[in-house]
Amino acid sequence: MYQPFDAHFRERGYSMIELMTVMVIIAIMTAFAVSNYHEGNRQVTLDVQANQLAQDLRKMQEWALSAHQVNGASLAGYGIYIVQGGSSYILYADSIASNNARYDAGTDVVLQTVDLNNNLEISQSSPTPVSVNYIPPDPVTKINDGLDTAMFEFRVKNTSMTRKVYVNRAGLIYAK
Repeated sequence: MYQPFDAHFRERGYSMIELMTVMVIIAIMTAFAVSNYHEGNRQVTLDVQANQLAQDLRKMQEWALSAHQVNGASLAGYGIYIVQGGSSYILYADSIASNNARYDAGTDVVLQTVDLNNNLEISQSSPTPVSVNYIPPDPVTKINDGLDTAMFEFRVKNTSMTRKVYVNRAGLIYAK
């Protein structure tokens, strides 16, 4: 009996070489997808941390604008203190006793210590250490005794992936 070529080919199925080729292609695509997933995950973590710092700077700016009180007391200012190479930064209230527009460990009120993700570090801050302080009621922005700009760079450990946050004395905050 005569069988057309299509029917004969369908009965035969796939060869072992064809199956192995498809499996190799799938394995290569999976390897690329997994490696890109981890890199993308690190980039998202970096972006989230940089945006959190920008939000914290804006929060301190807003507290100075609204003359926010801590434990019922008025304060001389609000700010953020960052040390290069650190794994955290401090949100603080400048006490009236020190009233110097920068962080003093003994006299200023620590509002919150923000810990970075385990894979991140503050690879650079300019200047170092840096205090960005907002003095009410305007708020006036003070950066380490009168500097014009501060820059903070977050880096994923053991990679070259970085994200920078800038703040200037006019109060402009932006992440790059």
